[in-house]
Amino acid sequence: MSDAAVKESRRILRRVQEHLSQAHLNLGATAEPIGLVDVVYHPTNPHPRLNYVSPRKNTVWVPTPEIQKGVDRLRVLKRKPRVIYIEGLYPPLFAKSIRDLGLVVEHEVALLTRKIEAGQFPPGEPLRLPDGLRLEEVVTPETSVLWGYVWHNAGPDTLTKSIEPLQIDAATPSPAPANQVDILLYKNNNPSGVTRLTLYENTAHIVALAALATEAQTPDLVKLLYEIALHWAAQRQCTLVFTTTERESDRQICHALGFVDSGSAVCYVEATDQPKEENVDERVAQSVFALRRSKESPVDPPKDKPDSATA
Repeated sequence: MSDAAVKESRRILRRVQEHLSQAHLNLGATAEPIGLVDVVYHPTNPHPRLNYVSPRKNTVWVPTPEIQKGVDRLRVLKRKPRVIYIEGLYPPLFAKSIRDLGLVVEHEVALLTRKIEAGQFPPGEPLRLPDGLRLEEVVTPETSVLWGYVWHNAGPDTLTKSIEPLQIDAATPSPAPANQVDILLYKNNNPSGVTRLTLYENTAHIVALAALATEAQTPDLVKLLYEIALHWAAQRQCTLVFTTTERESDRQICHALGFVDSGSAVCYVEATDQPKEENVDERVAQSVFALRRSKESPVDPPKDKPDSATA
């Protein structure tokens, strides 16, 4: 890889890093700078992916003692020692610095990125959909209920593309915040699929894709959900879209849509036999690195379905 290509790859990964950092802050976490690391923690929610140590922005190396300071701070905060970083921004030897502290790999998940060039998705041009399908962006409490209904009744192969926790509060549904885009896919006027994007500056993250358990999770449907996400990101003037996947079939679909492999996000955790953190706030569901949602008990569909506008 040429020097120019390496430089561009690192530039893209830094945009991903900044997006994820901001996403965690949007969920209520705080980033406390300590030396060359940030200690990210949530004051009330012990969710593993809202409580971790990460190298500070624009660092190219963090010595082991600096990581130790962050780990010690997490212990003071009564949080399990955990380090998360984006491989590709740091040399392979960086992993040894973390292992020297007695931490082991908890998860590693591949990142895929796609640039959106000018003119690829003309502004205002609707996405072409097969007959019987239409789209709607969540902008009312009623459509938020429908989005949550599809999500909670999705099958075991739900495509959770998240390396940031999902916040789904069925008790108090509300339209998506300004930095988030929730989209409903209707089939014959019935909600059947959902997509979620989060936005930061000109970067979009495909956080989740899902279809009702009654819908066949075919490659064509998965590809369509990705295309929907790409289209909406472009309409929001995003120039970079990223996502993750563990399944080779999903990776192939992403590659066909122009995504490229761009390193991975790695999580190290203290090597102990202690049970996992309890009392995690379920409103912030899904591990950052969990790519599939375990099947839950079906949720009753909403009785009243609002009229919907075609995107």
